[in-house]
Amino acid sequence: MKHWLVFLFGCGVACGLWHKIPSCVTSAQTPSTPLAPIQRNFKTLPFKPGEKLTYELKFVRFPLNAKVGEVTFEFVSEANAENWNEDFKDLNTTFVAQPAEQFYRLRANAVSKGIITAIIGYDVNNRYATIVNREDFSARLHLREIKEGKKRVKQSALFDGEQVAYLSNNLNQPDVPAKTKALRRQPASLDLLSAFFFVRLQKLKEGELIRYPVSDDFENYSFEILVGKKEQLKTECGKIKTIRIEPKLFGKQQLFGREGTMTMWLTDNKQHTPVKMIAKTGGSTISARLLNFKTNCQIAEPEQEELR
Repeated sequence: MKHWLVFLFGCGVACGLWHKIPSCVTSAQTPSTPLAPIQRNFKTLPFKPGEKLTYELKFVRFPLNAKVGEVTFEFVSEANAENWNEDFKDLNTTFVAQPAEQFYRLRANAVSKGIITAIIGYDVNNRYATIVNREDFSARLHLREIKEGKKRVKQSALFDGEQVAYLSNNLNQPDVPAKTKALRRQPASLDLLSAFFFVRLQKLKEGELIRYPVSDDFENYSFEILVGKKEQLKTECGKIKTIRIEPKLFGKQQLFGREGTMTMWLTDNKQHTPVKMIAKTGGSTISARLLNFKTNCQIAEPEQEELR
């Protein structure tokens, strides 16, 4: 099981349900499309420190249609060698920031909510933290604390030089040696949390394919995101302009080995704020909608035909 469809690229809480569901959806092949040039040199960012986005997650599989949790992403602040570690007090590896290093701090958490989680007795309360290099937004250090049912895991990933060093502790078995693995670090590689923000920094041109390296959970991947058409999305305050994208994360040699599809809608402005997501696999659907868009303009519920 991947960690809850991995944030909004994996929808948080409901992935704890999906690992029990057989696969039956066939994903489309990525068409032959031009690769987009990757933007990596950022003098300024379109989102500001203090940004906090909270998403409501719903799980749909007949006859169920219920809220299962919330996922929150935060672009916390800038940081340096002296104050990078505010979210890493319980880090299970050794990291020494160099004096000249400059970072951005990212944070996320995912919690289960709703009657369905009470029925199946599967609670989730996960915490994630990442620092990225301010120069190119590449990942430098990642920490996740997983609490899913009885599972208790602390995992770190250190992006250093030419390798990504993983270390994972089973907190239920403190006497068992930590699981370790060293991977070749791909140039300017990201982790999953930074990948959520990184796509927002790209120029989203219809028909182009965005591709960048990501390392997660002891494996390296190449993320592909197909940029689709511009669409209008309903909110309680009227329609907003969005860009539709399709992360190609399902299938062989992808983040999720099972078959499925995923679609996301980002605001058509400099911020590229993700406002809605729908993912389908194994006859089930998970939808996510931004709760605090412009404070009071809630994203409308996904149409039922989209969920099926």
